[in-house]
Formats: sequence, C-alpha cells, structure tokens
Amino acid sequence: MRKLLICVAGVLFAVAANAQEGFPLDGTWRGVGTAADGTHSTVVLIILWDGKQVTGTINPGPQGIDFTGGVLDPDGWKVRIAAKDAKGTDISLEGSISDLGKYNRVINGKWTEGGSSRDIRFIRE
Repeated sequence: MRKLLICVAGVLFAVAANAQEGFPLDGTWRGVGTAADGTHSTVVLIILWDGKQVTGTINPGPQGIDFTGGVLDPDGWKVRIAAKDAKGTDISLEGSISDLGKYNRVINGKWTEGGSSRDIRFIRE
C-alpha cells in the first residue's frame, strides 16, 4: 500500500510539474495579423520568461530578430515586446494573454512594425 501511495504521489507531482511548463509565456507562439487594407501576415515568436524578464526571438531563423526587455504585467496578463530589425525598424507587440488554463493560450493585441499597426492573435503551440 505504501509503494502504491508513493507511486501515485510521484505521478501527481509529474502531472503538476508538466502543467506548469511554460506558464504563462514560455513557448512558441504563431500569430496571424490583419492590416487595415485586409492583407494578412504570419509572425512566429519564441518567448522565454524567467519569472522577471521576457526575452526571445521574432521569426526564428537566419533573419530572426532577438528581443530583450519584454514586460509581463500580471494585472490583466498584459505583455509588451519591443525590438528593432536589422534595418533599425521598430517592432512592437502589446497584448493580453487569455485562456490561461489551457496549453494553447492566446495573446490578442496590436502588432506595430515600421509605423504600420495591425490586430494580431497569437496561439501558443
């Protein structure tokens, strides 16, 4: 009986630890935005959160853009990310996280790049 209880406790601990993975920002997020003229664009973010700092990469790969200094405000679960591409163009995201209890959380917000803004919805993959 004792071995069974230890085994059950171990499984429960593993499930709880896995449920916290990536909470609330860590992971890969894919977003699709729509500009005022109706054009669509896809953006991929890899976000890392250490409990204080938000860092990561926009569109990972050879042309990826690293960012540091992102902010997560637990009051309303608001996230802000700012970066500059290789040409010095400002890029920013301001949004709010929803579906916190789900693995595939959502960030809805505004993506601004080079003075042009669009609504965007990111889903954590």
